[in-house]
Amino acid sequence: MSVYPILLHSGACLWYVFFWNNFLSNGSDQKESDWDPRYRDIHEMGTRFLTNWNLFIQTLFFGACLFNDLMKILNGPNWLKLGSKFQTLLSLSFSSILLPTGIFVCVTFWIMYAYDREIVYPKVVDSYIPYWQNHGMHTIILPLILAELCTTRHKFPSVAASMTIYLGFVICYGLVFLGTYVEKGRWVYPLFGLFSLPISLVIMVLFLFKLLSFLFVGIFIQNMYWGKEEKKRHRKPVKKSS
Repeated sequence: MSVYPILLHSGACLWYVFFWNNFLSNGSDQKESDWDPRYRDIHEMGTRFLTNWNLFIQTLFFGACLFNDLMKILNGPNWLKLGSKFQTLLSLSFSSILLPTGIFVCVTFWIMYAYDREIVYPKVVDSYIPYWQNHGMHTIILPLILAELCTTRHKFPSVAASMTIYLGFVICYGLVFLGTYVEKGRWVYPLFGLFSLPISLVIMVLFLFKLLSFLFVGIFIQNMYWGKEEKKRHRKPVKKSS
């Protein structure tokens, strides 16, 4: 077993323990009534942001990877082949959810931030969430998953299987997104409040298709990195003529 995966998984777990310990205490030095209304709205929507869904999934994933590494090192039991099934589950979650979502969150956030940060991350938030935590949510997530891609050869499922899993995830988030509007009368992201309801729904559908497109971006990157090695593994040896 290579040492690089366990170093990555250990480092990622330590990072997320440190990150969450600080992130969850933001604003605790003030009364909630003293918060800026825009930050109060963002804090209220915390569990409904795709960014936080991605952070939570990444935390669970790297924790599970570290557990899997330790089981391999300690030669843990593999009753009913649970070890191999657990590895398959990790590969499925990485290739079908974690990789495309992480790329989407990072790329989309920083493009919108560069265009007009007020529609995605208002400047007032900097008074409550340190800049390094902003990068923890929207930047560091990408190098972590790319490092995972490069250090661990996950068994990618078929495109149809990945699409089915990811589509289920996207629909689940879409229902939460729409449910929030129905429940609270406002959108999770301020961008959608700039338009009428029909236009906002069209934009939402476009974003969902964009989110799905990043599944193929992840597959492309995986094939670019591991494709040559896969061809070598499946290449039949040439028999020497006598």
